[in-house]
Amino acid sequence: MNFNHNNILKCQNILASLKEEKMEEKVNKKSPIIELLMVIVSREDDEKAMKILDNLHVDLQLLSLGFGTADSTLSDYLGLDIKEKAIIFSIIKLKDSEDILKILNDKFNFKEKNTGVALTIPIKSATYNLIDKMGFVL
Repeated sequence: MNFNHNNILKCQNILASLKEEKMEEKVNKKSPIIELLMVIVSREDDEKAMKILDNLHVDLQLLSLGFGTADSTLSDYLGLDIKEKAIIFSIIKLKDSEDILKILNDKFNFKEKNTGVALTIPIKSATYNLIDKMGFVL
């Protein structure tokens, strides 16, 4: 290729249009529409938590039983003093996550020490793209 003024201008224009396309692609990417909900409570509260989620129409729930392994300082900080734990994993709609977290916080008083925790993690992956392409309404 000849590096004269016209060729340099053409290259600059191509690079500018590619950059513009990339920016549009970033802007047009959809935000996640589903989230992973994780609720960690004492084993005594696992049925109560799952019943609350059932009442909120959270249909998919996976319960995992475990033991706390953090030292007491970290456990106290996270409000997870009880050693035997129930961890509930659920998939929820992004639009419902704030309400679900508020209800869980109200029912379990998670703001107090040693009561548990509930959190969400946005899901955006091949699965998300598959759901989007298949046209599922979430």
